[in-house]
Amino acid sequence: MSRALIRFAKRLASWEDPSLSLDELQRLEFKARDGGPDLRPSVYEVDDFAVRAVQSYAEHAHAFDPPRTALALDVDDAVLGNCQPTPGDTPFAFTREAHREIVLHDDADLLEFIGRVKSMARRYVSKTDVQLYVRGRLDSGDREWTTVASNPDAKGWVRKLAAKR
Repeated sequence: MSRALIRFAKRLASWEDPSLSLDELQRLEFKARDGGPDLRPSVYEVDDFAVRAVQSYAEHAHAFDPPRTALALDVDDAVLGNCQPTPGDTPFAFTREAHREIVLHDDADLLEFIGRVKSMARRYVSKTDVQLYVRGRLDSGDREWTTVASNPDAKGWVRKLAAKR
């Protein structure tokens, strides 16, 4: 097993459109909260891209209704800057501990990073994959998922899966 850095696309269509320029991808996928370029893109450092993509996405998406298909990008070979551990704000120990930020110096580094990411390994994660994963965790009595599902603010899709047990 080797290290992977998983970045989840904000919009699947952005990565599937070969006509989008790097600048357009930056504006769609790597925008900071202040509206400028995100020079600290978030990723999850995992030991196995194929195996951990579904778990990482399920935990990432617990707070919103996941789309029919999400895109996980393995960006490990695209990293230009430092990759710093930054504990995530999530109820799941795995994604909290796996959360990283890639620290880039400037816009040029970000555009080079995006250009490299365009050719990296990808894995499509379906909503069905996510639901099956979460259902399995709930059926096994996973404390983190049962806690999330019992929270009054839990998303409807998580509550529905918990109710079907």
